[in-house]
Amino acid sequence: MDDKRWRALAEEMEKEARAIRGERMRALELKDKVEEALSMAESADSSADPQTLSRLDHLLMVLAEAAKENVCTNTKCPHYSKKCKMR
Repeated sequence: MDDKRWRALAEEMEKEARAIRGERMRALELKDKVEEALSMAESADSSADPQTLSRLDHLLMVLAEAAKENVCTNTKCPHYSKKCKMR
């Protein structure tokens, strides 16, 4: 893939990520796609520029956070092991 295609792919994934709005399963699916694209972009035969790699890496971090299950880990909280609004 040439650099122009990598940029277009990163832009498309960013648009899709903006449309997720708290849907955990969609975030997990997109996170898997971004991981695959990032590994391909980082391969030795790739023509992706550093800025595109940075965009994909940042998107992966954002999606990892969005895909996290929001479960309370505070043992003193009444919502322990359940979804917690205080988190």
